[in-house]
Amino acid sequence: MDAVHRLVLVLIATFTLVAAGCGGSTNTAGGFGTGPSPATQLKPGALVYWETATDPGSEQWQQAEELLRRFPDGDKWIDQLREKIAKEGVDWKQDVEPALGEITAVAVYPGSGAETGLVVGLTNADDPDKTVALVKKLDAQNAGEPTVTRIVGDWVVIAENEAAIDAALKTGSGGSLADEQSFSSAMAGLPDDALSRLYADPAGALQAFGSDDADAAATLRTLGLDRLHSAAAWVRATDDGADLAFTADGEGAARLLGTGEPYSSALLKRVPADALAFVSFQGRGAARQLQDSRANPLYAMGLRRFERELGVKLEDLVSLTDGEVAFYARLALPIPELTLMLDSENPEQTRASAEKLLRAFAEREGGQVTEDGEVTTAVVDGFPVNLGSVGDVIVFSTSKDAFDELAATGDKLPDSDRWRSALEAAGAPDEYTSLAYADLGEAVTLLQAYLAISGDSQELPPAVARNLEALKTVVAWGTLDGDVATARAFLEID
Repeated sequence: MDAVHRLVLVLIATFTLVAAGCGGSTNTAGGFGTGPSPATQLKPGALVYWETATDPGSEQWQQAEELLRRFPDGDKWIDQLREKIAKEGVDWKQDVEPALGEITAVAVYPGSGAETGLVVGLTNADDPDKTVALVKKLDAQNAGEPTVTRIVGDWVVIAENEAAIDAALKTGSGGSLADEQSFSSAMAGLPDDALSRLYADPAGALQAFGSDDADAAATLRTLGLDRLHSAAAWVRATDDGADLAFTADGEGAARLLGTGEPYSSALLKRVPADALAFVSFQGRGAARQLQDSRANPLYAMGLRRFERELGVKLEDLVSLTDGEVAFYARLALPIPELTLMLDSENPEQTRASAEKLLRAFAEREGGQVTEDGEVTTAVVDGFPVNLGSVGDVIVFSTSKDAFDELAATGDKLPDSDRWRSALEAAGAPDEYTSLAYADLGEAVTLLQAYLAISGDSQELPPAVARNLEALKTVVAWGTLDGDVATARAFLEID
């Protein structure tokens, strides 16, 4: 077991303690704003830096414990984790608890020669000797070279060898990772009260690891990774659920996350109030991504194969998405209602292109195409796809009733208590680069209903079904502020 695995074991053990309700009695603020950062001990140039609050008495760990206990099998999961720790031959009270500091961090630096990367871990235990003793005890349970530890001030540094520690630790009066502009800027944008935070240097990683594989490097450049100053992520426990986010900073940020200018969905106001899921994004980004992919030989080959199998040009598909694209789902039997809406600047041309594609797909699959007034229907293997228009909006749906529902006045999804409550709990903004919502309780009910009528006696395992009941809603959205793109999601736990 190497140093990374041992550090992960320590983090899992911390989680086990807190989830079991055996954490410290203090209730400190937790997070990363109350004490020195491990980054002050490291050299600039880290490719990846991950820090996690590991004080069992902190607010974040106490909140995580409370969320875990909302699941019926939370205590069972705790027991399983404790069994896993026990198999490593360590005792929580005697070995692990005294070895942990308020913060534990892992950093990855470029390697040299045959080394692909150098990994070090740091923690600031009250008694550093306890951390060293824990590492030695874990080493005794496994064959191989012993893990190296070094005490530097209040910190214990852990690595596979002395060379890795020398390569990572700052020396003398030299600058630290905490002083590096891209790092400090990225971390300043992350919440201090998070449970865990991560920083990455995509351009540096591409340079360090991508030079030996030209195709892989070209793919990563297509995604814009070579034009990012930094990437970062965080996760936080709240009273209502789990909050997580990913951010990218640089010219390539919008390309990586497929984002465009912020907007507020115009199609949302048409969606029926009982929709259990809704997704909206601006389709212009798809055209940009396709153009970039065409320039990558690896992607271009796959795209041509896809076109041959589908029988249509991808450019024809992308031409449908010159405006907002929205999707929603509703409960219905014998199949759910799935509806796609296209808000086009040229609805007549979009409708003609959509009908052409629908007929091409039906012909390829041997399906039947019929027309009923303004609605064109393709039935393939008993599965209907109806194409029509509601005003200037082009609509694909599995239900013909969708057209009347979209055109009708009255309560819509933004008026529903479920929607308003979910977006309020998530803290979603009024403008975004994309938006997604799902009522997980309704989705589970739908899944169970379809499994019950499928005729093959399938059903959700009881353990899965009862724990899914704790999940309420999920809301995800994107934002763009200058060169900083963010993708964020909130999982509401009942």
